[in-house]
Amino acid sequence: MQRWRYKLTVHTADDILEHLSRAVDEVPPTIYCSDAGACYFDAGPNPFTAAIELVLSQQGEEGWELVQVLFRPNQLIAFWKQPLPNQ
Repeated sequence: MQRWRYKLTVHTADDILEHLSRAVDEVPPTIYCSDAGACYFDAGPNPFTAAIELVLSQQGEEGWELVQVLFRPNQLIAFWKQPLPNQ
């Protein structure tokens, strides 16, 4: 039976903004979340989605598998899992 270890990471809006590939001159796109927890980005090219991908890819490169992402005001919370070595 496979065993797992888990990790939770919290990324602030500033963490994500550090990964922007270029300055954003326009009003930034918005992430909308419903009361049921469904979140989506508004339409159009979005440099913020690329910045989020970079933030998440850092953990993926370390061998962590993304399980779930939650968006909170000014935060992104990611849940990760990684298999434990067989003993």
